[in-house]
Amino acid sequence: MSHTYSLDYVAQQASAKRTVLRTATTRYFLSAAFAGALIALVLAVSMRLGQLFHSNGSPYYAIAYSAFFGTALVAIIVSKTELFTSNVMYMSLGKLTGRVSSAEALASWGTVYFGNLAGILLFTMVWMQTGGLGDYPADHVASQIAAVKTSAPFMKIFWKGVLCNWIICLAVWLPMKLENEMAKIALVFLLVFAFFFSGFEHSIANMALFSLVVAHAPAALSFGDILHNLLPATLGNIVGGGVGVALLAFMLERHTLSAPAKTAQKPANKLSPASL
Repeated sequence: MSHTYSLDYVAQQASAKRTVLRTATTRYFLSAAFAGALIALVLAVSMRLGQLFHSNGSPYYAIAYSAFFGTALVAIIVSKTELFTSNVMYMSLGKLTGRVSSAEALASWGTVYFGNLAGILLFTMVWMQTGGLGDYPADHVASQIAAVKTSAPFMKIFWKGVLCNWIICLAVWLPMKLENEMAKIALVFLLVFAFFFSGFEHSIANMALFSLVVAHAPAALSFGDILHNLLPATLGNIVGGGVGVALLAFMLERHTLSAPAKTAQKPANKLSPASL
């Protein structure tokens, strides 16, 4: 089922998320942890794929790992779990449409953000018990990417974070307009490829990258390095999703809004980005 007027549907989903947060906080946190683990899993495989191309002298290693990363967003959609970057869009629209208070939106963002982090750290610990990324040379693709991300200026990281979550939230929003499930999946993959290949800053994916790099090369990154990236990336993600998509969508489609629903809408059985 498509949702031609996505705003009304997303507003109801934001209300449903608020209800789960208030009545089943542990379940909400675990849903976020599961999403974080999925991000870490796909990021780890992407880095293995990129390193395979890189170690064999292929100049196309960035295309390889970027093309695969869309798997993470599709997996999160199918599993109906909570990802911080898209949660920003949902709760921002919830606030704009009167379904969610400012305090509830902030509580949701915090719960999902740290839930994603918990899932990433747990996955990394288990992954390392299996051998992790295997042979890990000093010039490993993951370390190279982490070095670029942690050495960039604050405002550059911020604006890359803005563009990242603008694209990610479009990858959630636009498929709602489509009927065909394969078309939805293809659109998600293409938009995720656009952000990942461009080197934009996704705070949760960066958590997974830094976690993997530190697990393999503890001296490669300091806590200060990680914070230098995550702070502006997170702020940029909030602006990109909250303003670049949520506010713009509200301005374009607010005429389609119905009265606030008294009960949460039942999630669709088919693939729907509203599960994010």
